Amino acid sequence: MTVNLDLLKRITPEMIILLEKRYNILRAVKYHQPIGRRLLSERLNVGERIIRSEVDFLKEQQLLVSDSVGVSLTPKGDVLMLQLAQLVHSFQGLSDLESYLQEKMGLERVYIVPGDLDQDKLILSELGKLAGRFISDTVKPGWVVSVTGGTTMAEVSRQMALTKERSDILVVPARGGLGESVEIQANTIAAEIAGKLGGNYRLLYVPDDVSERILEDLLLDHKIQETIALSKKANLLVHGIGVPEVMAARRELNWHSLLKKATRLPVGESFGYYFAAEGTVEITTHTLGPKLEDLAELKVVAAVAGGKSKARAILAVTRAGFIKILLTDQGAGEAMREILENGG
Repeated sequence: MTVNLDLLKRITPEMIILLEKRYNILRAVKYHQPIGRRLLSERLNVGERIIRSEVDFLKEQQLLVSDSVGVSLTPKGDVLMLQLAQLVHSFQGLSDLESYLQEKMGLERVYIVPGDLDQDKLILSELGKLAGRFISDTVKPGWVVSVTGGTTMAEVSRQMALTKERSDILVVPARGGLGESVEIQANTIAAEIAGKLGGNYRLLYVPDDVSERILEDLLLDHKIQETIALSKKANLLVHGIGVPEVMAARRELNWHSLLKKATRLPVGESFGYYFAAEGTVEITTHTLGPKLEDLAELKVVAAVAGGKSKARAILAVTRAGFIKILLTDQGAGEAMREILENGG
């Protein structure tokens, strides 16, 4: 199959380009349907004339249908999307990239979706769907699943499909709240993922960014202790990875003051730890989440992060050694390969 794909790329490269263009149109319709042609043109940054022609073709193939509101996928188009995604994955050499990163980063498995989140916000939905499928396929009866907050994890909970009810699955937040939008709080995400799995959940009504003294007082509460204990012993932990400056701003921390505590520049953040490129912890903030020693003991830890701009952050956090599975996008994957090939 690989030989055939390489042959197609050499003999008919225009066919590959056309396939990817039509796949992008179908994907955009899927996440915004019903959508008008003009808005579709703007979202894809493609001329209206081209969009009109391609939409007409896809309608002839019974993949799209249109009405006064806009264009939508047909059931046939929805099914074809999964097959096209696998084909685009192969055409773009993402299987080879997954294997390369898996070996070089010492991970058990790397999963990559086509595209770059920094260039196309729809990739966040694709990444969320990928991570949702991973969770559904991985959890086993009686498991405890722990999840963090953030925009990426919120998308995972939104895109995750409903599965057969698993009342013996328990989902818990791995972090306290950050005083941000309720939709991206770990509590909200844990509850939504539990709903998609048909399982149960526990909540942690505690802010994550508190002083050490207040933190000690909060930990005296037996319900808080119980939820934190469950998170620290979770069978599966799924979390995001942040860029230090962005995460410091979310926690309303003074980035310049934090830097004074570091001997090396932190380039990645997770669980309140700020990591240098080598994977060393440069800054630690008070948090209700699991400690590094807890993370190292967990059997399945999966990180979800995408976008070329997060490549160094992902590499730094994975070098800390507790991540087993990485779910990312092509933009971040190719950027990480470049960094690794250049000795970074």
